[in-house]
Order: sequence, then C-alpha cells, then structure tokens
Amino acid sequence: MPLTSVRDIKLLAKLAEKRGYPGDINRMRKLVSAHVTKSLVSPQVALAFLAKEAGIGTRVYEKTFDLAQQDQLRVLRSKQSKATVSIRPQKKQKTKRKIIRIIDYETDDHFIKGHIDELNLAYTSGCYTSVYILARKIIENLIIDILRKKYPESILENKELYFDTARARFKDFEDILKNLRSKKNDFDSENKAVEKLCNVSKELKDDANDKTHSWYHLVRRKKEIDDLDLKSIFKLIETLERVVKIR
Repeated sequence: MPLTSVRDIKLLAKLAEKRGYPGDINRMRKLVSAHVTKSLVSPQVALAFLAKEAGIGTRVYEKTFDLAQQDQLRVLRSKQSKATVSIRPQKKQKTKRKIIRIIDYETDDHFIKGHIDELNLAYTSGCYTSVYILARKIIENLIIDILRKKYPESILENKELYFDTARARFKDFEDILKNLRSKKNDFDSENKAVEKLCNVSKELKDDANDKTHSWYHLVRRKKEIDDLDLKSIFKLIETLERVVKIR
C-alpha cells in the first residue's frame, strides 16, 4: 500500500532530514520505491528498513506491521547483516627469529653492542662473508681499546703503539698486533693470552683482508665461521680487558 498515512509521512520526513534533504519527501518516496523493486517487499517494510539503517527508531512504526510484513523485514535485515559482516583474514603472526649468538660479549657501550648484535644477526641470516669482515673490525677495535687503556695516549711513545701520528690515523692492524705482542710481558701472567690472541687475530686479519679486497672470496659455508672459534677469541679479549681494568 502507498505511503500516504500520517505515520508514513512523518517517517519519510525524518528520513529526508537524516539524509540531508530536509522536507524533500518525494525524493524519499523514490528511494523507497527503488528499494521495493530491488528487495520485493512492501513500501512500509522498505521505509522501516531504510529508516533503521539511517539510525532512526522504528519500533513504534513497526508495531502496525502484519505477519507478512514482519517476515519481510526480518529476512531483509538478515540479508543485510550477512552482507555487511566482513571477516578479516587473520594476520599471520610473524615468528620472531631466534638470533644465534655466536658472540656473547657483554658491554654497555652502544656502538660495540650494535656491532656485536649485527654480527650475530648476520650469522643467523647466513651472511657469512659479512660475519668474517665484521668480526675482524670488532676484534681490531677491541684490541686498540686494550692498548689505549694500558698505554695512555697522553704519552707519545704509548700513543705510537697504535696511532700513526704522522698520518693522523690508527695504525694498520698488523702493526698493532706486532706492538701488542712486543708488550706481552707487561701483562704478567696473561702474557700467553696476549701471544695466543695475536696469533689467532693475525690469521683472521689475513683471511678477512683477502675477502675484503677481492671479488673471488665469498664465505659460503657456516663451518668456515665456526672454525674461527670466535668465542675463544673474545674470551681472550675479555681476559686482557680485565687485566687493564676495562671490565
């Protein structure tokens, strides 16, 4: 039946207001008519549905519906509910990668810690050439720190053990190792630790230099890194750090 009753007109007016066309009841009639054609329901059911969808209370209006209209409205709302419910695909939770700590070197220094973390991440990711080169960099700088602590740079003779004053840069790693070895007796009972550290560091330095300066040296196998026994090298470094009171 057409929307001609007082209650129909009132609800049409409210719907027009809600949709931003205050007083334009004819526009709302056309909207309802289109919905009737689309959903095959009575005009009253279509109006109640559109009004409810717009946030207008329709409980009193629906009280006059007969059983057929009530069923139409129930089915219509049920279809709408199923259409609007969207099930978001569950996001796959990223499995946090467990970092293999090939080096466990405790430090509060932001930069040293950053290098150690990067080395462990590179090892975990299978970037073994990067591990090789980064290990050399870290070990070289930790040895320089030991020398600087043991032999303060305020004395020129001390500073020249690790710093090339003529060129204003740190000496080559090979020279630093030679100078550390020459001072091994200054480390008293840990002189053998100095000797061993110099030996293993030289081997690492030579290999890392080859890998740094040539395209043809790539570390493909994890075993090449494991054979370096980096943990033992860092234990030696920690031993000497305790001697010079770094830790």
